[in-house]
Amino acid sequence: MLQEMAVHGWLLVISVLVIVTVSFASSKLQGVSQHNNVAASPHSICSGDFSFTKGYRCQDYDVITEDGYILKLWRFREGRTKESQWEGRKKQKQPVFIQHGVLMNGQCWFVVSHADQSLPLVLVEHGYDVWVSNSRGTTFSQRHISSNNLSLPANYWDFTWSEMASYDLPTFLNFVYLETGQKVHYIGHSQGTTMMFAAFSEWKVQERVKSATMVAPVVYLNHMPFGLVDVLAKAYIGEIAGSFGIPDLNIMTEPIGTIVRALCNVPGVDCFGWIVSLFTGMNCCMNASTVELWFGSQPQPTPIKNLVHWAQGVRKQVFGKYDYGDPATNLEHYGVPEPPPYNILKMPKDFPLFLIYGGGDLLAIRKDVHILLNKLGPDRNIRELYIDNYAHLDFLEAVNAKDLVYPDIISFMRGIR
Repeated sequence: MLQEMAVHGWLLVISVLVIVTVSFASSKLQGVSQHNNVAASPHSICSGDFSFTKGYRCQDYDVITEDGYILKLWRFREGRTKESQWEGRKKQKQPVFIQHGVLMNGQCWFVVSHADQSLPLVLVEHGYDVWVSNSRGTTFSQRHISSNNLSLPANYWDFTWSEMASYDLPTFLNFVYLETGQKVHYIGHSQGTTMMFAAFSEWKVQERVKSATMVAPVVYLNHMPFGLVDVLAKAYIGEIAGSFGIPDLNIMTEPIGTIVRALCNVPGVDCFGWIVSLFTGMNCCMNASTVELWFGSQPQPTPIKNLVHWAQGVRKQVFGKYDYGDPATNLEHYGVPEPPPYNILKMPKDFPLFLIYGGGDLLAIRKDVHILLNKLGPDRNIRELYIDNYAHLDFLEAVNAKDLVYPDIISFMRGIR
């Protein structure tokens, strides 16, 4: 027992050092390359041989936010079975919008061994018109209409999940509404749930969304156990990195990404068991091929400012806007000296909400989900699913999610008219 605690302690120290080192290294590499990773537009998963999407075809869309970020949106509406194709011909399909979490992009939903393990593809086969987003700063959404913004990394990466809630979500959802003429069923994971709860405080979400399935919902961080996330937050690692002018964290910046993948492929080195689980909790049900696929596209970059915003949630135990650190700057941005909290009670009481969470999750902790439920209050249209041995990534990548999670999501959506 003592030996195991000592190993975990050293892993914490090593992980903190790795994160700080990677932040410095990625910042230097981006500076040398004139930050080409932001300006680049990589090939889409919707072109080529469709092997990444298990043979399913999709369409690419670029949408532009009010503050100038160019974001990628993928649409899946062609099933492969005769039943799904017939279902699609009978009537207009119901759109479903799927939003990924922090340090991930839209590819995270497809890094599984088989099509029946991928939530978007399962939904397509059940007759839904599926839209998969890519938030600003991730691989396929690293463009901006302003060349000045692209040439200055500090400008480009000056955002947190608050801007994603205020700008990205309405841009995506308005576009889907214009294309389909229908409100969507929303499915968010991790930061994708944070964005949606914040959005309800900012604009009339219910005009574009008919239900929300919140998978591993992260809103309140009051019961964060001692671990890597808690240490990083309370040691002000993000603020320290930001003070050195480091704009973003990109663990997979080359050649660091190659080194990380090589280390994770060494026999006996369990990246998910040793490292990723320090963030997410011990994911119970991912197989080896899924882990290998995951490291092919994940983790994704995110602003240091976004990590600081998360750390503020851990330290202050408030679901609120980004704190600039002094009353004058907060006053300039918000009109008040303290960052205002989000008002989740602006979500209509009859709005259909499905909360899905697990007992092994170190980010969407069960006690904090209960705080969210208590703050939402009674007489809500809320459904819950709790899986005791699931951690943060199991909901996306577990081999048995197709049996334990996805049927309940489909049942929930089908029950809404």
